Order: sequence, then C-alpha cells, then structure tokens
Amino acid sequence: MTPIDFKELPTLSQAGIVWSFFWRGIATTLGSALCGTLLGGIVGFALGISGIGRSALPLIGGLVGLLTGLFFFYLYVRWLLASRLGHFRLVLVPAD
Repeated sequence: MTPIDFKELPTLSQAGIVWSFFWRGIATTLGSALCGTLLGGIVGFALGISGIGRSALPLIGGLVGLLTGLFFFYLYVRWLLASRLGHFRLVLVPAD
C-alpha cells in the first residue's frame, strides 16, 4: 500500500474526498441533533414529572447532549474509516 499525499491528487479527486467528508458530517450532525432533541425531551419530561428542581435540568440536559454528541462522533469516525471517499479510502497504519 502506497501512501498518497492529498496535495498531489488532481482537483477532482480532492473535491470528491472533501465532499465525502462533508456530506457524512452533515448527516451525522442532523442525526445527532434529532436524537439529542428527542432524548432531551424525554429526559426533561421524565425529570419534570419526578419533581427534580428546574435548576438541575440544564446540567442534565447538557450531559445528555454531550453523550449523544460523543456517540455520534464515534459513529462518524467509524463511517469514514469504512467508506470509500471518491476513489480512495482511509486506512490506519502504524506511525513510525
């Protein structure tokens, strides 16, 4: 396997790789936002019914949002490593 420098690729190949990162990032962001909204609503509703103080809700909501974002970032990285990006794919190799 021969490493390729991104700067040496033709412009069309560079654009294909950038587009692959971009649309997957947008899809991941939208999925994260949707799931975060749903989870936040469910957790907020459940905590509101249970009588938790209103001052604790932003902290708990922020924690749920953080965990959701981290989960979706993990999915994004896995998706990039498993996908074809234009005519290429990302491969992890040991750093020398």
